Amino acid sequence: MRCSGYAARSADAPEYHRWKGKRKENGNLHKICKKAAGTTKAGQKKICFFSGDITRSGGTERAACLIANGLARRGEYEVCVLSLTEQAEGNKPFFWLDDRIAHTALGKRKVRPGLGCAALLWRLRRFFKQQNIDVVIDIDIVLDALSVPAAFGTGTRVVSWEHFHFGYETGVRFGYRDLIVRHVTTKTDGIITLTERDRKAFLQGLRRPPQVFVIPNPMREAKKCGQEVKKKWIVTTGRLVQEKGMDYLVHTARIVLTRYPDWRWVLLGDGRQRDWLQSQVRAYHLEGKLLLQSQVADVDAYLEQAQIFVLTSRREGLPMSLLEAKAHGLACVSFDIETGPGEIIADGVNGFLIPPYDCKHMASRIGQLIEDHGLRRTFMLNAGQGREKFQLDTVLDQWSWVLGHKIL
Repeated sequence: MRCSGYAARSADAPEYHRWKGKRKENGNLHKICKKAAGTTKAGQKKICFFSGDITRSGGTERAACLIANGLARRGEYEVCVLSLTEQAEGNKPFFWLDDRIAHTALGKRKVRPGLGCAALLWRLRRFFKQQNIDVVIDIDIVLDALSVPAAFGTGTRVVSWEHFHFGYETGVRFGYRDLIVRHVTTKTDGIITLTERDRKAFLQGLRRPPQVFVIPNPMREAKKCGQEVKKKWIVTTGRLVQEKGMDYLVHTARIVLTRYPDWRWVLLGDGRQRDWLQSQVRAYHLEGKLLLQSQVADVDAYLEQAQIFVLTSRREGLPMSLLEAKAHGLACVSFDIETGPGEIIADGVNGFLIPPYDCKHMASRIGQLIEDHGLRRTFMLNAGQGREKFQLDTVLDQWSWVLGHKIL
């Protein structure tokens, strides 16, 4: 049963929810809890995915929605989603949520790390108790700072889901993420990492680590758009922020699009660096070549028409964008950063892994794919290699096993 005010998906946007109803105010949280409480089937455990803001359009939110939907569809657990806040207009999650999944927020304002979060502890604790939450899954490791103390003594188990990697979390010694990982995450009931390399890093880097499991992000089935003829498109998807390497993208695109003026580089996403990117497009006369598209409702339509996918990130966990490109059969080029791309791309088989931040080398490899149609075609045909471990059902089996045999 879902809380009132949530609507089914729109017919003209099958991949995304279009919600009806009014925004839930802080004061109505206890009413929402009471309404949803007691709806669990006899013997069915209740799982809560805890997010900073489930209405955001990032890869973390995308992965959380895929797993939540899958677990709800299987019927093993009752699933709900709780956010610190929901900032999108009308509280609309960017990615589709199953009708069986209730979602709500603790408050209306954006919450920043610090002492201000302490005021939310009592609300979160009340939510756990009134909702009879058996397991809370923190989809950002910093949320452990709230869920661990809030769950103390309630019987709620806490699972920390790492979407970056240990080196990123502990990169600033005594920074807030480092302190949370070393002093709070160690008190959770389990950590989920995206790669084996990161699992080992947590076990070696934490003094008293809890149990740590590897579950990769799932590869969503590509929605085919009937596009038979591919365009001369390079595509990048993601938030337009510094950690996604937008500066490296511009530098690489300048080289590639100057050499190959009949190709286009389509950048799908939005973020803080959008204005800066537009200024770079003008400064380097890339108008009509480097195309900035905002958040689009149908990313599949763009990926289906493209031939090459490029990732310029400074850091990733296991990038959903690369998995989507792989599902669409694109030749992939990415910096070989600490974690992520190396688990998805087989270098020289279905893509190229580039020494981190070497834009000239990246441009050269992209040029090689543009000039060599046979190589490009081979990479595209080989894109499906190794996809089995990323299949949604395989990933859901791993979640079910960990939750059922190790956490509960």
